[in-house]
Amino acid sequence: METAALWQAQLDSGTADRAEFEAWRSADPRHAAAFARLSGVLHQVDRAKKAHPARRPVSAPLPSRRRFLAAGGGLAAAGVAGAVFLPSLARARVRTEIGDHKRLSPGYGLNLDINTLSTVSWITGDERQVWLERGEMAVTVLAGSPPCRVAGGNGRLTLVSGTLNARLRGEALDLMVMDGDCVIIPERLPVIENGPQATVGKPLTVKAGHAIMATGAATRLRPVNDGDVEFTAGWRKGELILDGQTLGTAVDEYNRYLKNHILIADPQLESLRLGGRFDTRNPDDFLSALNAGFGIHAVREPNGAIILTK
Repeated sequence: METAALWQAQLDSGTADRAEFEAWRSADPRHAAAFARLSGVLHQVDRAKKAHPARRPVSAPLPSRRRFLAAGGGLAAAGVAGAVFLPSLARARVRTEIGDHKRLSPGYGLNLDINTLSTVSWITGDERQVWLERGEMAVTVLAGSPPCRVAGGNGRLTLVSGTLNARLRGEALDLMVMDGDCVIIPERLPVIENGPQATVGKPLTVKAGHAIMATGAATRLRPVNDGDVEFTAGWRKGELILDGQTLGTAVDEYNRYLKNHILIADPQLESLRLGGRFDTRNPDDFLSALNAGFGIHAVREPNGAIILTK
């Protein structure tokens, strides 16, 4: 029943591969039976919600289609009341490995770019939500399309329109405005550095050149420079764009994309300021520039690691 519920959730969200679904359903009569039972119960849930729209007590709402699917369909014999809710089962999910970059459109006007070593899940029914479970992504909501809640760690907000780059920093969600202004709805106290007062739950236009740190306590907005925006946005083009970042920062960023990591042998080199554009998948030009500009040598170890030394 859990597999049937996952297929139903993906069909509802528009992310299912129809051919794979039909292959699964026809592979075993028990699959078809489980899916039919689930569809029947979901139909009853939908009918109950339509039949009693004004009689639902706040403390005990009727189960929604999405909540029932989140339970993995429950046990058909036990009915809705006996279901154990497992929210992750209702989500479609994508994972990327080292060096991967995936683009997808899970719903109308909703686009996702997913960076290396990242995990992203989503639902796209009546309430659209995207979870950044690991790593980094860019999420775009086109003007005129439904808003989308963006969550990661303890941070969350609603993106009404525009593009945000999102990266997990521990339990905080580090966001930056990309490609022009965006409109958000903060779910935690908004604190704007050198800006006007804002209100929780009210739309807020955030100008390009601003970053947002969403935590469990507040939604903090701060201005950033153009170099920081370029540095943050570079991965979407497969580039590491440096404009005054340190060698230590550049190496940390490069290592997200490389199986054989770069190591700095001399800690004093970490503070060197760098500039330039480099391919995230191949560090050879980066290493050559370090040698030509600073006399830094790259030594490759037998295990594949790259050691930087003077």
